[in-house]
Amino acid sequence: MEELVEEECLYATFNQDSSCFCIGTKKGFRIYNSYPVRCLQKRDIDGGISVIEVLNRCNVLALVGAGSNPKFNQNKVILWDDSQSKVINELIVRFYIKNLKLKRTKIFIIGESDIIVFTLGNYEKIDSINTCQNRNGIFGISLDPKISIIAYTSTEIGKIKIKFYDEKKGDNYKINEINAHQTEICALTMNYDGTLVASSSERGTIIKIFRTKDCGLIQELRRGTEPAEIYCLAFDLKSQYIACSSNKGTIHIFNVKKEGGQEAQNQKSVFGTVVSFLGIQNEYLNSEWSFAQYRLTYKGKSIVAFNPDNNTSVIVVTQDGNYYQGEFKAKSGGECSTSLTKNYLLMEVEKDDD
Repeated sequence: MEELVEEECLYATFNQDSSCFCIGTKKGFRIYNSYPVRCLQKRDIDGGISVIEVLNRCNVLALVGAGSNPKFNQNKVILWDDSQSKVINELIVRFYIKNLKLKRTKIFIIGESDIIVFTLGNYEKIDSINTCQNRNGIFGISLDPKISIIAYTSTEIGKIKIKFYDEKKGDNYKINEINAHQTEICALTMNYDGTLVASSSERGTIIKIFRTKDCGLIQELRRGTEPAEIYCLAFDLKSQYIACSSNKGTIHIFNVKKEGGQEAQNQKSVFGTVVSFLGIQNEYLNSEWSFAQYRLTYKGKSIVAFNPDNNTSVIVVTQDGNYYQGEFKAKSGGECSTSLTKNYLLMEVEKDDD
């Protein structure tokens, strides 16, 4: 039990295609293959790590210190070469870092009200962005390495800005703004090619999906009726599904509506069908409810992703040290079945076969 306390998970994230996930602990960090799950690397560096990001599956990581005994200052990003077990560069900003994201050519450093962008390679600062209060460091980014689009909270509460680093208007990058919610935005993600952005407010009852190119609303999805803290929103790589984890302990999975296609096959209230037929508009009764659900007993922080090789399989990593793999049916959805559960903090490193 003492070992588990020492190895408490401080931070967890998936890489760009969800093929691996990274864990920051009080003593260092760990990297795992997502499916099949196995521990690829374990580094004890005598200090806590609050943020860790890996670009695809390469040896270079970005690290931020945290905990009661941080290895590095919390306003500093450390570029770490794990093949040599050493620091290769560091980037210092004027704020405590809440999150960071890597692209092939850029690094995005997210604070409570600022985002700083550097190039990867020569580490030149190329952009500085002001946001509203962003306690959780939420941020959306296109995962396609050929596309550079980001989503972040505006300085106005409830609004999202989309920035296109591949498009310029004069000397400025193209920016679209979405009036998404009436209250603070607390969850944000973008699909693989940056065509869609999904968000939820501090109430956590509704998830909205917008087009990034024209800010059009695609769907309003109902997670539930009671307020909840949304921990994670995640599209699958094909943008067929979106999953949501929260402090209610249930992973909700929704079908995403296709452009110009039929309505997504999510659950709807029987009464909603009746009121729609009568021409009555009712937000609650007309809501789209989750297509599939994965119910966990744990209600603490968790992240969720879809198996990159099979998008009817979801992977959940929880802060208490557990890995879950759930399966749902593509045609009927419903309750997910658990195909695997493991405690990732107890896993030993497994070397690749030569």
